[in-house]
Amino acid sequence: MLTLWRHRQVLRMLVLRDLQRQYTKFRLGYLWTIIEPLGMSIVLWFVFSMLLGPRKLGLQPYLLFLSVAILPWWWFTKGIAQMSGVFRKNKGELRISLLPTELWVLRILLVTMMEFILSLPVIIVAVILTRDVPGPLIVLFPLGIALQFVLMYGLGLLIASYAVVIPDLARIVRIAMRALFYLTPVLYSITNIPEHIRPYATLNPLVAPLGLYRVGWWPDEHESYLHYGISLVLCLVIFGVGWWAFKRHEPRILKEA
Repeated sequence: MLTLWRHRQVLRMLVLRDLQRQYTKFRLGYLWTIIEPLGMSIVLWFVFSMLLGPRKLGLQPYLLFLSVAILPWWWFTKGIAQMSGVFRKNKGELRISLLPTELWVLRILLVTMMEFILSLPVIIVAVILTRDVPGPLIVLFPLGIALQFVLMYGLGLLIASYAVVIPDLARIVRIAMRALFYLTPVLYSITNIPEHIRPYATLNPLVAPLGLYRVGWWPDEHESYLHYGISLVLCLVIFGVGWWAFKRHEPRILKEA
């Protein structure tokens, strides 16, 4: 961690360069950060609210409910997908770079986090359309970002390290992400899950961050302190395992580069 801190200026430059490249290679540039998640939210809202009719899925207003969860989910899937193959895709740069190896994972995480932050106007649009203003618990929103950051960094290090050993892991991750979308309360509320199953559902480490994002509008999404504690421990465990796996495989990562 101290090594990363010493290279913070280089990391900052790389993150800004990646963002600039991403927004300058398309004509609409930054607008795609808004259009993609907003479009996904509208399509899902149309399908589950209009085509399928009223049903007990999620909380109202459903468009806002979806938007608040789609953005962090977009960050999670995009970040994990890119981090899973970062060491294999950057072999040439790793071979000649004097920067810490883990910086390549952190770089992707920070870029995708900035994209998430820059896409937050989607929620503002949803708030304007639904006229649903958040309450005082919205102050917990940044805590959700911090918790998801820790989770993604650990998971990214874990998957990126083992992807060097298991070339097919990136494909497995893509399949797992599709399944996780339905196992995570993005389309639905944690309160929609039967009470006898809910304790098992909260073992999903994404449940707590999503709850922290939504609790400003829907206090019912507030989990017990025990569930938040379990989620925090899971995130820290995943981070620890990811860091251990990275340190264990770092010599092989550099050797194969």
